[in-house]
Amino acid sequence: MNVAPRIVNALVAPLLFVLALLMPLPLLASDHGGGGAAPEPMVFTVNLGKENYLQFGLILEPAKPEAAGAIAAYKPKIQHGIILLLSGKEVDKLRTLEGKKELIEEIVELANHAIHEDEETGVKEALFTRFLIQ
Repeated sequence: MNVAPRIVNALVAPLLFVLALLMPLPLLASDHGGGGAAPEPMVFTVNLGKENYLQFGLILEPAKPEAAGAIAAYKPKIQHGIILLLSGKEVDKLRTLEGKKELIEEIVELANHAIHEDEETGVKEALFTRFLIQ
């Protein structure tokens, strides 16, 4: 009977288990593959006239990585501008594809004006993550 391997297994296995529990999780994570987390969309709920409202999620896609910081810094000003922009919109127009595309162009222009950039260096695209009119 070889008792030594049994004793070693009985002592080593619990020790390895305890060490694995104590090891910080970031050490177990891999640096390979995947990118950063997707940006959190800005969510808007605004009145459209007396009987309707619009709720939509929006992500502003920067043309360059440096523009992301400017977008974050001017986010309240951008949100304010978007809300004011929507106050003049008609429900029937926003229900159409053409109306949504026009709104995207206006939002990109508004955001770039707020951060003092253009589509080449600032916001290149506005992406709806949801769009609901009721």
